[in-house]
Amino acid sequence: MDGSLWTADQWGMATTPLRKRTLTIAVVAVLSLLALMPSVAAAKAPLQFGAFSPGDPYNGHTQGTNKLQSKLGRRVTLVNWYQNWGGGDWISSVQNHLVNAALQSGRTPLITWEPWDPAAGVNQPRFSLSKIARGDFDAYIRSWAIALRGFGRTINLRPMHEMNSNWYPWAGSVNGNSPELYVQAWRRMHDIFVQNGASNVRWVFSPNNVDVGGQRMEQFYPGAGYVDVLGVDGYNWGSKAPGNGGWQSFSRVFKGAYKRLGKLGSQPIWIAEVGSAPEGGNKAAWVRDMFSKAKKMRRLKAIIWFNEDKEQDWRADASHKIAAAFRS
Repeated sequence: MDGSLWTADQWGMATTPLRKRTLTIAVVAVLSLLALMPSVAAAKAPLQFGAFSPGDPYNGHTQGTNKLQSKLGRRVTLVNWYQNWGGGDWISSVQNHLVNAALQSGRTPLITWEPWDPAAGVNQPRFSLSKIARGDFDAYIRSWAIALRGFGRTINLRPMHEMNSNWYPWAGSVNGNSPELYVQAWRRMHDIFVQNGASNVRWVFSPNNVDVGGQRMEQFYPGAGYVDVLGVDGYNWGSKAPGNGGWQSFSRVFKGAYKRLGKLGSQPIWIAEVGSAPEGGNKAAWVRDMFSKAKKMRRLKAIIWFNEDKEQDWRADASHKIAAAFRS
């Protein structure tokens, strides 16, 4: 036996060969490095970008999203649209061609699910949280669970967003509602999906960035077992809307809400709705700052832009200069 390859303790007992010990140390070092790699990969994962584009996919295609993607020079991976329960602009039942349009474009659906008739205002007793919580809509909810399960692909469902406000019938401060009833209604809907095997559906909890109506977003949180994504909506309203905060930086809009969401759970965080008005500052610079700040927000995994000229001109492609700020 080659003595140079072996060591012995002071009692004369042979121990591990030196070459084997060296190999063991090397293996341990490699394994330690591999153990660190998931966190490094997670930190470097590209930020998903999504959009709501008027007309998509209501017309059975994503042509508007395709054009937006081309103008911005940034891949749009999430398609957001709004689906109400009770009439108004869009049909309330599941529309397979809408989901198929998003999936066939190579994108993931984000369905904003709204218990209301958009034409009937805020106070709609028909859609009170108490009625959802006690089971009045179970059959309707079950039909959605079965339909979405059938796609066998990931579908993001964002029910009853901006609940910490006062402008929707499901908000906690209107229509006889409360945060407790909101949690009960959410859990009932979620349980129906679980019971019907719709495990491909991810649940997106999405409060407003600012509490309006006297109740905090934390009061509406259904719990970790009921939420897959922690979302938040927020806008830079610009100087034409001083009552909504006026011109605000990206950090001013989202910094506080981002920290609060992070304390609720370990789920990924999304900015589920965002837009900037052009009046009062440089919108292109605002967009560039958004992406710059997003790189430092480790929990932030997606940004979904509201691309419509509505209350303000939120459009990402309103001008060449603004569109260029989105380029990845």
